[in-house]
Amino acid sequence: MNEQVLDDIVNEYLKKVKKALPDWLKDKKEHKEILADLSEHIWQKAKELSETNQANEMSVQKAISFMGSPQAIAKEYKRRGEPKVFITKEMWPLYTRVLGIVFVVIIALTVFGSVVSYFTEITSLETMIASIVEGIQVGILTAFAIITIIFAALSMEGYFPEDFKSKKEQRMKKELVKKAAAEGLPYSEVEGKPIKPFIKPVGEIIGGCIGLIFGIIFLLQPFDPNILIPDFSILLRFFGAIITIQGSLDISRGIIGNHKPTTHQVIHGFTIAAKLAVIPLLIILMNRPEIFPWFSTPWIQVGIPVEFYEPYRVIMTVIIVIVCLTTIEDIYKIIKIEKYKI
Repeated sequence: MNEQVLDDIVNEYLKKVKKALPDWLKDKKEHKEILADLSEHIWQKAKELSETNQANEMSVQKAISFMGSPQAIAKEYKRRGEPKVFITKEMWPLYTRVLGIVFVVIIALTVFGSVVSYFTEITSLETMIASIVEGIQVGILTAFAIITIIFAALSMEGYFPEDFKSKKEQRMKKELVKKAAAEGLPYSEVEGKPIKPFIKPVGEIIGGCIGLIFGIIFLLQPFDPNILIPDFSILLRFFGAIITIQGSLDISRGIIGNHKPTTHQVIHGFTIAAKLAVIPLLIILMNRPEIFPWFSTPWIQVGIPVEFYEPYRVIMTVIIVIVCLTTIEDIYKIIKIEKYKI
């Protein structure tokens, strides 16, 4: 039989294999090698199956059948990676990182949008809180479903995180990993570069001590009790208790240093709870300007003047937003520390 006809049969099969191969293999050197090896195996098998030891149409067809369908061959390459639930172990760090970033963005936008609506649309505090809770729930559940489906599909296709990077980026990653290993430094398998220490122990201890001092002062209130309205004094003690807890947590993180990442994550969890506890107190202060200390003359206490109510509420709103942002920062730190477990 004409060799051109046999070549056409084999090439047609290889085209189908090429089409079925996962995208991460296409347009790469490995992709060409796979097709070349497969072609060689087909011709070798065709000769073995031929009675004359020369490939013919029947032996070529049998050899192709022996190799399996294009989908079956492609499936072998899609099994790349170690399974972990529906997402491979290799894709898992990137998956959790993307989830964390998206969750933080959703929480930030929901809180900010609800706070803005609270003032622009003059909604009630209960409505604002309900809006925040509902927005976060819907946003997180929707994002979780979409991102999980995407990463499950990528895992089924055999993708690795490095497949999304150029060859130049992959070479740089290998060089950085080698450098980190030579210097005995930890490195990120997600980013492919050495990881800097995640905290500065001295700074954490100093900051914690300052917070502890202010917290104790707010708790004990070592000044004339007649200066403050009783309701404000009670709120100040609550603030003192929370600040004292936060200062103690910061000091403990500084003492632990750049070790025990799981412990740091737990401490950040307690810090987040403490910061969230501050928000209701700030909202109470925002809605009760008449109890906030205002000294018109030395040691004479009155509430905030009516003409300053709006600027006062704006300032309190800014403080609430800052607390929310620092809470989100702690969530990000929990995600970031995960790298050190690798």
